[in-house]
Amino acid sequence: MAEELEQYARYFHEGARVRVGIPLEGGGWFPEWGSVATLDDDLLLVDLSRDQLPEETRLETGQTLNVGLPEQEQGLTCRAVLVRVDGVEHRLALRLIEDVYPFEPREYYRQDVYLPLDYRLPLSQIEADVRLRWLARRREMEFAAQAPAPGEPEELEDSREEIRARLEKRKERPPSAANISGGGLRININEKLIVGQLIELSIYVPNSAHLIEIVGEVVEVRDLPDQVRFSTAVRYRMIDEADRDRLIGYISAQQLLQLSQQTPRVLPSPEPKISPFAWRLQIALAFLLLVAFVGCQVRAIRMAKERGEKWEVQRIFDEGFVEFLKRQR
Repeated sequence: MAEELEQYARYFHEGARVRVGIPLEGGGWFPEWGSVATLDDDLLLVDLSRDQLPEETRLETGQTLNVGLPEQEQGLTCRAVLVRVDGVEHRLALRLIEDVYPFEPREYYRQDVYLPLDYRLPLSQIEADVRLRWLARRREMEFAAQAPAPGEPEELEDSREEIRARLEKRKERPPSAANISGGGLRININEKLIVGQLIELSIYVPNSAHLIEIVGEVVEVRDLPDQVRFSTAVRYRMIDEADRDRLIGYISAQQLLQLSQQTPRVLPSPEPKISPFAWRLQIALAFLLLVAFVGCQVRAIRMAKERGEKWEVQRIFDEGFVEFLKRQR
């Protein structure tokens, strides 16, 4: 336990940025950012970045959550039990219960989607140049979203309209199928990229009407059976955390939609199986009943003969024969 407490003190210092996996009602989890308020041995207090969590999230005392440290040189995470929630879901009291261990981006829940998506190769593969271009695109989007100020020069308005037209063109691209998460995506494309190559991604999220600009790194390329397309896996290298939240919110909404559309299958009730012993017992009982019935009939016939009574068939025959003789007269 002492070693674990040393780990907690080393990584979860006051002000450290963490990511907490908040469970969703339909399964999976929502990654919410926060910062460490205090750490007392294994009791961790985390202030979340937002005052109100999405409606799909579910926080209950006793739940086991993942607390990630993505800003470390190697991404780390630790499991914790939710002790209490303070201030309308703004501060979480968590009891750390395990060692701090590495995590992979695949801890994000993945979902197959069909939405407008565009990728481009940057002019340079130098990371600093790619980052400058990414920041410039984000500034352009902010500028395009602004309303014109009173007395604004006509040149600025023309520039804003030109940027808006360019963004709308990206939104109107034909939808593409992708397997996507908050940490990366996989798409099938006709171009064979190189592992380690940086690419620019534009993803249009319909529920927020927002265009998300991302820089990704190719981590895997596989030939598809049609020998024309390539299954390409991409890890996000540069993404605004607000955009990541929008993307994860869209993925979560799609998951909940699919769950709500699933009709529970009613399976036919299986016929009860009869054991060999019960089967033999049923046959024996049926045979005994048959023997008893025949015995009763034989006994009744004998008693009728002893009393001089005629069988029913003979009585009917005699009555019919007498009637026939009367008609002949």
